[in-house]
Amino acid sequence: MLIVLSLMPVVPQSSQSGPDAPAQGHASAIVTGPDPSGGLVAFNASRVQFDLYTEQTASLFGGTPTWFVGNFTNTQSGTPVQGTGFNVTVPAGTLANQNVTWSKVNIPHGNVSSTTYLRFDWRGGVGNGTKASYFVYNETSKPPVFSSTKINQTTITGGPPSFTAGSPPVGCTPTDECYDVSRFIGFNLTLTFHFNSTSSGKGLSVRVSNIAVVAADATPINSLSHSMKLDPTDSTQARVIHDANQTLSYFANVTYHKPNTVNGNLTHNWTQMVVTYYYPNSYTSISISQNGTSIFPLVSPAAPIAQGNCPASFFCTDTHFVALNMTGGIARAAIIIAANSVNAEARVETTLGGVTTNYWGPGDLLQVKVNLHQGVNVTGSNIVSASKTGVVRLTQTFTNIKKGISLENFTTPLPQDTSLLGLWTVNSTFINGYDYGFNSTSFTLEQLGVTGFTYSGSNQRLTTGGTLTYASNTSPAPNVNGYVFAVDSGSGAAPLSTMTVTSGTGIYISNITLLNGVFTSGDQLIMMFTLVNPVRTLAMNATLTIDHEWVSGVSHDSNATIAVPSGADTFTIQPAYIYRLNATFTPGGIRITVTGTGNSISAMLPPGNPPVTSLRQHAGLFRITVNSEPVSVTSPCVPACTNSLESPAYAYVLVSPPVPGRLLASGNFTSTFTGAFSTIISSGKILGASRLTFLSLGRDSNGLAITVQGKSTQESTILQSKIDNIPTATQNQPLTLLLHLTSNSTIIDMSITISLNVEGSGVVQSQSGILISHGTSKDVSFNFNAPAKVGVYSLTFFSPEYGAPLITGTLQVSVLQSSLQVIIPAIIGLAATIVILLFFLFRKKPQTTPEPSAKDKSAGGKPIKPNPGTSTSKSLT
Repeated sequence: MLIVLSLMPVVPQSSQSGPDAPAQGHASAIVTGPDPSGGLVAFNASRVQFDLYTEQTASLFGGTPTWFVGNFTNTQSGTPVQGTGFNVTVPAGTLANQNVTWSKVNIPHGNVSSTTYLRFDWRGGVGNGTKASYFVYNETSKPPVFSSTKINQTTITGGPPSFTAGSPPVGCTPTDECYDVSRFIGFNLTLTFHFNSTSSGKGLSVRVSNIAVVAADATPINSLSHSMKLDPTDSTQARVIHDANQTLSYFANVTYHKPNTVNGNLTHNWTQMVVTYYYPNSYTSISISQNGTSIFPLVSPAAPIAQGNCPASFFCTDTHFVALNMTGGIARAAIIIAANSVNAEARVETTLGGVTTNYWGPGDLLQVKVNLHQGVNVTGSNIVSASKTGVVRLTQTFTNIKKGISLENFTTPLPQDTSLLGLWTVNSTFINGYDYGFNSTSFTLEQLGVTGFTYSGSNQRLTTGGTLTYASNTSPAPNVNGYVFAVDSGSGAAPLSTMTVTSGTGIYISNITLLNGVFTSGDQLIMMFTLVNPVRTLAMNATLTIDHEWVSGVSHDSNATIAVPSGADTFTIQPAYIYRLNATFTPGGIRITVTGTGNSISAMLPPGNPPVTSLRQHAGLFRITVNSEPVSVTSPCVPACTNSLESPAYAYVLVSPPVPGRLLASGNFTSTFTGAFSTIISSGKILGASRLTFLSLGRDSNGLAITVQGKSTQESTILQSKIDNIPTATQNQPLTLLLHLTSNSTIIDMSITISLNVEGSGVVQSQSGILISHGTSKDVSFNFNAPAKVGVYSLTFFSPEYGAPLITGTLQVSVLQSSLQVIIPAIIGLAATIVILLFFLFRKKPQTTPEPSAKDKSAGGKPIKPNPGTSTSKSLT
């Protein structure tokens, strides 16, 4: 194995920082191309010893082949070595029996390996009635130890080898015949090529070349060191200098143990002692020195014994080799290899969505566009650092970078420090072990901010404004397009909808609702929209175009068209279809997913120009367009019905985002030549906020975003509401309730409509134009009739502008008034008392019978009968 590029580890610089390393306020290592280390396998070498068998030592029988030159060069004369290959051609219909034989193929031991192998190349074709064979004998009286025979309509392609080893120029490729002959070291073998044809044979043509006995390094020898640097003499910085060193030892002569003896030795002098050097194809101006003496390039007519592209079978990829004949020997050879390559960093620039951007703001996520012209197609690392006043403030390493253009996105924002405003330098360094690239660019760090922000008015018409200036020199920022957002900070997301459209030709969009109109990095913008087919009996097909806009009505080529995800439905089943759109902002644009009735469709909106990405805070909106046409009848529109609707503006905030936050309303503006801006928020949706915050978001002509907000006190637009005790009422009784309102606001007046809803009766009274000045109280009376049925009813005071109930209460309805319910039981109780008293006063007393005296009792024991004409009762008076 030579240069295994796919497994080559990227050598990191010891000074590089991690992607999340803090980079503000102190100095750290700056990467400006200080000779990074390269891979030790970029330059390597292998030692090869071989004996070449040519025409001079061959014996022939039955015919004379045609000899030719092979793959080897005479290193002294620079001409090809003669007689290293032969052709045998037998015409059709020719009786033939030819042999080409080397009777003494010596198998010596190697200095660089314990393995010795026999290799050669043969290829051609044999027709019917012909045969081509080769045989390797240990002793000719015994069967061959290796052989191969091709007969009858066979194409000889060579290989595959039974043994894989070696390296150029005499390695074993898939089309070579290779055999391990190590067991025959110290002996001679016989190699015979035999060619036969009958008189009716269809002919044959076979060529054999590059017969060699070889000992070679099993693995390449890597460099001890490899450095890379920009050529200091090149003012264009387009050239990289590589320097590597190795230590080798090699000898052409070898002494080894003689087989079948105790102390006997054999000595052999390999006719070729070759060192092969390997390096990437993209390297130029190669120079090699040994112990201080140049050995390559050679002075004409001298030439390498072989050179060229390293075959892929040797695990080489885009590699060149040069094989030098080092027939002598040396115990320690200090090898120094030098080469040139191109600066891999052809260009570097700061971009936003791939569009060149020279102005950046604190809190932005930097994007760098790198164009690599690497010579070796191996992924590497790109170390990008951004420095101010010679100190690295931001650095990140990007991995798996390769040839071509790449957009590299920082994950740590630019520091929010006004002392660092001004010109910054970006250094980009690429290394992959083989290539080195360095380039630099610059950008301006500027801060666009709001000063003197004010707001006044009411929730129905709130005037906001301020002045936009650049922090570096306090100059005004004219022609900045943006929005002022009213956000209830910390209250959680809440929907914000457009006005509802109720008509259109063809399918139309009736409304768009933002579920979370203010969000930050890592979140999705979520919106809902409704499609309506005004003629439900007419089946329709439709497509959607999602278009991002910076300001209303102005496209910047960030859009995509998709099918409506409605399945097989042709808008005839339901009166309206509700869809969900999820928008994810990325460094390369906006990824959208539209979900409908059971299925979803996704698409990517390009960043456009000016670009919209996740790297910079901004404000914007979406225009949704539906194109529809009937399934089977003539369309009422030519070529199709088109309806569109814009969403409310959203706020994507990176610098101190007030999230989770409820987007209440917004207004758009364009700053004047003095930097002043103003806008009126008239949606009337800012009531009920516990911490009302204002965000100004926009971008200037250079794409610089507003990142500093004007200082303003957080406002509360909550109404404190109270009602007196609600009395019990009779059926249909006229009632008056007094609602006490107190404004918590310190600046904003409140102009609202309040309605009273009675359970079961609906709204019983509404009062509009109720004006409550900031910080004051107001009482509002409501007159209505109690429900006609006995029961308990809930009362609710609410305001369309407030977005939530103001206060609730309970009303009890009875048959009688509450005062009568107390008096009547008292009267009943008093009457009952009087009746009882009269009863006891006027009822008749019972009569009494006098007791007899003792005298009467004693006279005969019988009672005396009274005289019937005498009364015994006493007057009560």
